[in-house]
Amino acid sequence: MNFTRIEYFLAAAKFLNFTKAANVLYISQPSLSKQIALLEDELDLPLFDRSSRALQLTPAGKQLCNEFSRLMPEIDSITEKVKRMKETQKESLFLGCVESIYLGEAAAKAIRGFSAKSKNVETFIERHGFEMLHSKIIDESLDAAFTISSQIGKMKDIDYVPIEERRRYYIISAEHRLASRDKIEIEDLRGETFVLHSRSNFDHLAGDVIGACEEAGFTPKVIYAPNTDTILDYIELTGCIGFFDKSIIETRLGRLKYISTEMEIKFDLICIWKNTNKNPALRKFLKCLPA
Repeated sequence: MNFTRIEYFLAAAKFLNFTKAANVLYISQPSLSKQIALLEDELDLPLFDRSSRALQLTPAGKQLCNEFSRLMPEIDSITEKVKRMKETQKESLFLGCVESIYLGEAAAKAIRGFSAKSKNVETFIERHGFEMLHSKIIDESLDAAFTISSQIGKMKDIDYVPIEERRRYYIISAEHRLASRDKIEIEDLRGETFVLHSRSNFDHLAGDVIGACEEAGFTPKVIYAPNTDTILDYIELTGCIGFFDKSIIETRLGRLKYISTEMEIKFDLICIWKNTNKNPALRKFLKCLPA
């Protein structure tokens, strides 16, 4: 399977018309049909239903289209990064941040300071869930990343420095019935719905609260969302309760509110890197982090 074949498939899936897709791709319709057929042979699955007059995607075709569509922007981003590296002949530094954490001034100051001092380094920044972030640090497609200290136990071959202390809060809609409170008690959560990250990266932020609810004689409903933006949508639009550092509301000021929990959890925002990473730009960046 190659990128050209994927591009041809996505065009055919978009237009559901091989002739129109071929025209957009500036190739002949037979060439497009052949590449689609080769892709179907490779997968041993039909991707298009050709039995009716109107071309349709099969269930496998729809799934493949969804997955490729999700991946292509990242592939395009990687390609663009490599092209820029060739054009500028600069050193490169690849930074990451876990998606549910607002960087804050200390981390931002370190990045700005590094950028100002290192004009010969091209800096790239991206956000991911923890597992992806960790994987990219290990394979060195990221040089350094900002995440939270509670995940340190899962890491191997990783060094880190603390950046600043954070703590957990309830995050609720500004329209929520509890929004006028300065503090939420466990009994106040009876009948409420919690929204958590589906990849379980941050479920520890809610585990003790769920346990306290059960001890109080009720079990809150829990729903799971695939990413932080979806969690914040649930909180803002459906009245669910989330658990984050208060900085998360910076993205939706006036629409979300943070309230202290009875059971305080503190953790650090940290910067991590693989201890065998030899990128000289990383060494320069580490000197800009708080001592």
